Amino acid sequence: MITVVIWIWIDNVEEVQKKLTEMGYQSSSLISNYKPLMEAADTMQMVLGALGAVAMLVSAISIANTMVMSIYERTKEIGIMKVLGCAVKDVRKLFLFEAALIGLLGGCIGISFGYGASWLINKFGQPIFKALMSSNYMYDLQNTQFSIIPIWLPPVSVGIAIIIGVLSGYFPARRATKIRAIEAMKTEG
Repeated sequence: MITVVIWIWIDNVEEVQKKLTEMGYQSSSLISNYKPLMEAADTMQMVLGALGAVAMLVSAISIANTMVMSIYERTKEIGIMKVLGCAVKDVRKLFLFEAALIGLLGGCIGISFGYGASWLINKFGQPIFKALMSSNYMYDLQNTQFSIIPIWLPPVSVGIAIIIGVLSGYFPARRATKIRAIEAMKTEG
């Protein structure tokens, strides 16, 4: 029996195996093990993505609530700004900038927690993954990273957090621009 090792791209494994079988040769690969693992990883990614989307929705509502409360507490300040001649666009920009800063701060805190969780998984997750892969002898679990954060993910996450902050603060900022200066000056605060 002659064993031939052929190096091919992972996308072409099934096609090459099929052609080898058609030619009358026997072939084997680990693609049958790979597919279920990739499907499980895709499912896990979808579940975690859904959890992330729910967290984003909750944070958007929290930012909007914070901005509405900020406007109610600072109604007199808004009135003073308008009486002194501050443009309506500037009042809107002020509150949108504040909402963007809240989003930026939340995004940075989230990224910090993500890196911390990734470090903990890589540092202390080895016994768990060893138990899960006990029948598989080909993995070097001592030197394996279980959690890898791509380099592009933190900047994209911060950008999304800022956008969510600005979108959440848009309607409260618009409400702040509609406050009349005279009525705002009459409020106590």
